[in-house]
Amino acid sequence: MRIDLYKIKKKGMQMAVVTTGAVLMSFTSLFAVPGFSVHAEETKEEVEQQKEEAQQGQAEAKANAEKYQKKVEKLTATVNELDKQVTDISTQIVQKKQEADDLQTEIDETQTKLAEAQVSEDNQYVAMKKRIQYLYEEGDVEYIDALMSSASFEDSLNKSEYVDQLSSYDQKQLDKLVKTKNDIAEYEQTLKDDLADVEKVQADLEQKQSDLDAVISQKNEEINKYSGDAAMQQALAEEYARQESELDDKLAEIARQEAARLEEERKQEELRKQQEQQEDNNGGADDTDNSGSDDNSGGDDSNNTGGSSTGTGRFIWPVSGPITDYFGPRESPTAGASSNHMGIDIGCSYGVPIAAADSGVVTVAEWGESGGNYVMIDHGNGFVTMYLHNSSLAVSVGDVVSQGQTIAYAGSTGYSTGTHCHFSVFLNGSYVNPLDYL
Repeated sequence: MRIDLYKIKKKGMQMAVVTTGAVLMSFTSLFAVPGFSVHAEETKEEVEQQKEEAQQGQAEAKANAEKYQKKVEKLTATVNELDKQVTDISTQIVQKKQEADDLQTEIDETQTKLAEAQVSEDNQYVAMKKRIQYLYEEGDVEYIDALMSSASFEDSLNKSEYVDQLSSYDQKQLDKLVKTKNDIAEYEQTLKDDLADVEKVQADLEQKQSDLDAVISQKNEEINKYSGDAAMQQALAEEYARQESELDDKLAEIARQEAARLEEERKQEELRKQQEQQEDNNGGADDTDNSGSDDNSGGDDSNNTGGSSTGTGRFIWPVSGPITDYFGPRESPTAGASSNHMGIDIGCSYGVPIAAADSGVVTVAEWGESGGNYVMIDHGNGFVTMYLHNSSLAVSVGDVVSQGQTIAYAGSTGYSTGTHCHFSVFLNGSYVNPLDYL
């Protein structure tokens, strides 16, 4: 399967986003299987089976898309938390680098001071040698021999028999210089130890940062994968929905064809009955000569010519099926639906014909936001019936319909929870329970 990817940057790492168009193209072969192809010779049962399979596939694809999206959201939250840790570590690394730079600067300064102390000690030693030379030139041989026999410069000063011959200044200066040099050397070593500790902490932080970057990179790869999976499943669900819509159109077409066939059969049957009645009437005219027979024949013809604008007063069920919701108070089954049900809901299959409960005149045949495609028929004597949620209509305003005549085809338009016929009855402008009149 070929998937086009757009690349986007996030903290130096690449994340792939799947384009829906490319995914949809990949489903061409999937829906080319016989189970989803619609042919004119297919039966209503076969198309309904295909629609059920499409609905199941759509539900499964949506569930999968939601599952993958939740994984994406969880991984994204993890990456965001890891990013915060990396930012914190980066700050610490900068701080440690600054500490190391400060320590190195102080070490450099200490080494300079140590060199200066060494120069001072050397200068003091040169001055001392000059005084020794002076004593030698003055001839104090005993003192010179004592100095020359000493193992070191410090040793010569520590010989108690010659201390009183050295100036107090020389003694103090030398002690001070030696102590200063030692103190500086000790401080330098302390700074070097501190620098080593800081550099170790810095190295540990840099390693931790590298480890976190690797984890973030892995998580982003997973996000990319699950984002692609979610997009594919969503596209699959949309394709199932498209197929379901096509199958609904097919069912409606099948229902229209079936209704047309039944209507044609009804008309043929009415024509046959009219012909038989005409033949009977003609036969009666041959047997009698009085004009009363002719009047009766004319009356019979008028009683069999189409629908009446006034009903019989006896309603029939508009469609065969179970009652799924009764007349009266209820909990609203879906957003926008009434909590006081002014009719009964009769369950039925999509596209089946909806029949006029009685003969009368069509006063409404249109689309409404809540009722979808609906029809109202005035039957006279204060009675009006209403039929809601149809997939399509078969009559227009002003049509005179007969009892049982197809006026619409069942559907689920408007505020509806599924395919059914909502049937309401008005008496003198007020809703009444249809079951009292069926």
